[in-house]
Amino acid sequence: MSRARERKGFAEQPQHSYSAELRDELLRKLPRREKLKLADGGRIVIPAAMREEMGVKPGDTLVAHVENGELRLISRRMALRRVQEKARQRKEPGESVVDEFLAERRAMWGES
Repeated sequence: MSRARERKGFAEQPQHSYSAELRDELLRKLPRREKLKLADGGRIVIPAAMREEMGVKPGDTLVAHVENGELRLISRRMALRRVQEKARQRKEPGESVVDEFLAERRAMWGES
């Protein structure tokens, strides 16, 4: 039995860099759905093309939640962008939330 077959469990291998040509090819053929295996400790490996589409790399932090029985993953950067967009929708045109906040604080500190 070969040495590779003797290994059991989850063995991480470093991700190799893709050439720009291969990256473009992978992005053109992004998988809509992918079959993943749940390994020991609840680990899954996100396929390279999906990581690329998400804009994440090893070491990045992801935000996860379960919605209607589905596990959803989002990069922290994208989660922040969504929150900022929702906040932007609530702001009136020309309104400066920062100026209002500072004015309130100056009034509170007696600095008119």
